[in-house]
Formats: sequence, structure tokens, C-alpha cells
Amino acid sequence: MSSFLEDYVRGLGMSVRNNALAYGYSITSTASFGVLSEGAGPVSVGRIFLFVAGAGLAFAVVNAVVTRGFQRSVESEPAVVLSLGTAMSVFSISVGVGVATLLAELVGGWISWLLGALLATWAYLAVAALEIALAKTLHIKVGDDGPEERSARS
Repeated sequence: MSSFLEDYVRGLGMSVRNNALAYGYSITSTASFGVLSEGAGPVSVGRIFLFVAGAGLAFAVVNAVVTRGFQRSVESEPAVVLSLGTAMSVFSISVGVGVATLLAELVGGWISWLLGALLATWAYLAVAALEIALAKTLHIKVGDDGPEERSARS
């Protein structure tokens, strides 16, 4: 493989690896906003800020929990685990948007804007974490060496 092609493939891999979870959440957030605007009443500046507050609160709570009150860091997974886990992101994205859809349809109104963002975010993060955990389990079960060693070889 030519040096340029190797650099291109490496750049593509870095782009996917460094953006995969954020990209999945961006899709979840955007689609959830669209679902809420269709099913939970008209978009207004106030409702947009409720959406922002819900999404921001969701991340703050998860960060506080996983870092035990912002006292510990969270280790990252090897690149091959992240790649496989985020390749399954259609599930976490769909669950997040599904939660927003249910709130829009069953509850509606301004409260759906707050809870839709909050619960869709929690759902996305929870299922994305399951995808990563499943990916690590699969890497461990199918390989002779661990995912750390596989990541080091790439």
C-alpha cells in the first residue's frame, strides 16, 4: 500500500475513532429534537432552552456518577473495542430517539422538551455503554490475545 494511502486510511480511522460516540449522540440529539418539534408542540425559544437544559443535566449527572462525584477519572477502552462498539450505534441512537418519540406522543407539551432531551440522552449513553461492554466481551471471547494487544498492533 502506498504511503499516501496508508496515511489516508490512518486518518480515516482516527476520524471515526475520535468522533464516533459524539457523532452518535449528535444524531440522537438532532433526531430527538425533530421528533419533539413534530409531536410535543410548537418549537419556541423557551422549549429549545428546556431541551438544552435536559440534555446538559443528563450529561452532568452521568459524569458525576461515573467519576464518583468528579473524584476519579474513567479509563478509556482500546481502539478496537471502541470501533466495534460504535459500529453497533444504530441501537443506542434508535433507543434514544425512541424515548423522545414516546414522550412526544404520550406526554406532549413543554415538559416533553425537558424530559425528552434528558431521557433520550440517558438512554443513548446507557445503551452506548452496553455496546462498548459487549464489544469488549466479544473481543476477549474470540481472540487469543486481548483487545489491548490488538490495538497496539494497529
